[in-house]
Amino acid sequence: MKDYEKMTVKELVEELTSLGVSFNKKSRKAELIELLIAAAEGKSSQAADRPEDLEAAAKSEAVEKPVKEALSKKKSAAREKAGKEVAVDSGYAIIRTGGKQYQVSTGSLVRVEKIAGNVGDTVELKDVLAVFDGDVATIGQPTVAGAVVTARIVEQDKAKKVLVFKKKRRKGYRVKRGHRQMFTALEISGIIV
Repeated sequence: MKDYEKMTVKELVEELTSLGVSFNKKSRKAELIELLIAAAEGKSSQAADRPEDLEAAAKSEAVEKPVKEALSKKKSAAREKAGKEVAVDSGYAIIRTGGKQYQVSTGSLVRVEKIAGNVGDTVELKDVLAVFDGDVATIGQPTVAGAVVTARIVEQDKAKKVLVFKKKRRKGYRVKRGHRQMFTALEISGIIV
């Protein structure tokens, strides 16, 4: 292996172009060296793909395939037991959280009032007021029984600062305060009726 540290940036660029690796023209020397090392390791790993290695990979894949199918069957059975999932493209739900109502659909991002939990946690919102799946509308009285919206916490943060300024004329009373409201950003992962 060549000593890339002693090469100039121009030599590194020429080496990368000769290998056919795409890179950003404004990359620093360290980034170019990393790309060269990765390209060199990639060539050596491609040379290591012998027929024996390919047969072993095919055997392990043949063993894993039935296991994956069994897991997918278990998941689908659990979904049927839990309830019907609303279609991704046409369905949406109206949920209530933090004293406000939000219209959500699968895959949408929503900023709601602060909910306890860490980033990456899954949250179930059971206060579902209505579910619309294509032409079928289910409206709760006040909530839809058994309906659950699952979401993943994407962010826990504070909103932009809002200035609160109070003044009474001719009295010398002036108060200026700032407030940053806590919020939780949710990514809706599913609507189950």
